[in-house]
Amino acid sequence: MWNKPSKSLYLLVFISLISACSSLPDQKNLNIRAEQTAQKSKQSEQSALQSAKMKLQKANTELLALYAPTYLEQAQSEYTQASKLYTEKEPTSEIRLHAQLVIEWVEAGLRNKKIVREYLSASLANRDILLNLKADKYFPAAFQEIENAQLALVKQVEQRKEVQAQQDEKQLLKLMDELEVRTIGHTYLSQSYVMLEQANALGADKYLARTHKETTEQLKSTEQYIRQNPRDKKTIKGLADDSLFLSERLFSLARLANQMKLAQEGDLETVVLKQEQLLQQISQAIHYKDIRNLSLEDQSLLISQFAGKVLKNKYKTTPATNNKEELEKWKRKVVLLQAEIRRLEKSAN
Repeated sequence: MWNKPSKSLYLLVFISLISACSSLPDQKNLNIRAEQTAQKSKQSEQSALQSAKMKLQKANTELLALYAPTYLEQAQSEYTQASKLYTEKEPTSEIRLHAQLVIEWVEAGLRNKKIVREYLSASLANRDILLNLKADKYFPAAFQEIENAQLALVKQVEQRKEVQAQQDEKQLLKLMDELEVRTIGHTYLSQSYVMLEQANALGADKYLARTHKETTEQLKSTEQYIRQNPRDKKTIKGLADDSLFLSERLFSLARLANQMKLAQEGDLETVVLKQEQLLQQISQAIHYKDIRNLSLEDQSLLISQFAGKVLKNKYKTTPATNNKEELEKWKRKVVLLQAEIRRLEKSAN
């Protein structure tokens, strides 16, 4: 139904691997600041470790795993080292240094986050859209490839290659758009395709060629609209509801066609009486007289006309305060009634 994203993501993933192996441009200055601050510090080992731990918690709250992954990795590594030195009762100065390095790495990561949000704002916004659509749930492999590509761009920013990252982002945006359309299609049309498959299993394409064509054309039309207008939720939902209605109708008719086909080889009377009984149930529900002596086509016509009159009279006599609510309720009943009548008319022909 929907095309899979292209494999050009692997190029961006490759960039991320290169970036991960490089030192960061501000690493030297960061180390110098940490040494100077640690030498002046009067903190105890416990206090230094606590400060580092709180800074790491802030890093997680600020989502540095996304906005500054290399900085976060370095900060975590320094905290592990500081904790190890404390356990081994190493000199206080060493513990302070590694604890201060945690703080410096996180602060540098927060600065990187601001730059990432400035230069990669478009792809970050699209990432939020994909998460809201649950693309990570429906297409985890495709979403993970996009996540890897996003991190590749972030790591370019870490290397202070912001302009290049912004240029490379254009390809990622195309891939994100593809996955967005694919996810919307799955969200709104998956149930329709399930019903279509079940109808086809009953031979709908063979026994109900015209109805099958109408259904598949509606699905294709809806898919095309989603591709062109993926964020027009209201229209997409309406088109998807129409598609689901047609798919369910096709399945119901395919099941009936199979019953009639089998009846031709066995008890045809049972199937015929069943159709008569369905019309009779509708007639009784709206308190209409017994007209089973007429053809099914005539019965459906008279019942439909009577239902229309009932609706009209009900609307006239209903108190003004309840008019709207009652009208909507009866509209729904008549729509369902007319749909059933149309189905029976076609099956009777």
